[in-house]
Amino acid sequence: MKILVAGYGNPFREDDRLGHELAPLICEFLISKGIEAETWIEQQLLPEIVEDLRDKDLAIFIDASAEGLPEGFLLEVMKPDPNIEGLNIHSMGPAWVLHLMESLKIPYPETLLLSVSGHSFDFKEEITPICRERMERALQSFKEIWEKRYSSC
Repeated sequence: MKILVAGYGNPFREDDRLGHELAPLICEFLISKGIEAETWIEQQLLPEIVEDLRDKDLAIFIDASAEGLPEGFLLEVMKPDPNIEGLNIHSMGPAWVLHLMESLKIPYPETLLLSVSGHSFDFKEEITPICRERMERALQSFKEIWEKRYSSC
């Protein structure tokens, strides 16, 4: 199984840097399980990520959310969606990337999005303690879900 763990967000905006910190932790966990995994870190998703996803069996996107998620985080399965989340291509999400792959007739991998509720998005280069605690719970939950659902892959 080949996996791309894609963390994105602005590393200079407090909790928005969450994807940059959580993606490598998830990748390390997967590698420790004998999985072929690599990390992709950027400030935003761009169409070029299609090439990185081309030969993957699973993609895991990780981002901070401005929404107050019920448990402080949410792991969901993504499907192709042509809608861009904001006003322009700079605010496209994983579902739009899958739509792009589908439009280009490129097979897309099973795709998960792990969103963690951010607390503050001010100009600082560290995650808030509240968001860090949510991130740790999200990581633990991901590991448990992985063991139940994917450990036989």
